[in-house]
Amino acid sequence: MFLFAKLKIYAALIGAALVAVVTVYYRGRADGRDTLEYEIKDDRLDKLLKAKELQDELQEMDDDDIAARAYGWVRNDNRG
Repeated sequence: MFLFAKLKIYAALIGAALVAVVTVYYRGRADGRDTLEYEIKDDRLDKLLKAKELQDELQEMDDDDIAARAYGWVRNDNRG
C-alpha cells in the first residue's frame, strides 16, 4: 500500500513536469511568432517610408533631373 501511494506521488510529479515543459514550449513558439510578426511589420514600415521619401524626392525634381537620374537604368536602343 505504501509503495502504491509513493508511485502516485511520483506519477503526479512527472505529469506536472510534463505539463510545465509543454506549456513553456508552446509559449516560446507563440513568443517567437509574435517577434517575427513585429519584425515583418517593422521591415514593411521601413520600406513604405523609404518609398514615400523617394516619391517626394521625385516630385520635387524636374524632367531633366529625372532623366539624368534614370540614365543608368534605361536600356540603350541602337535601332538606327
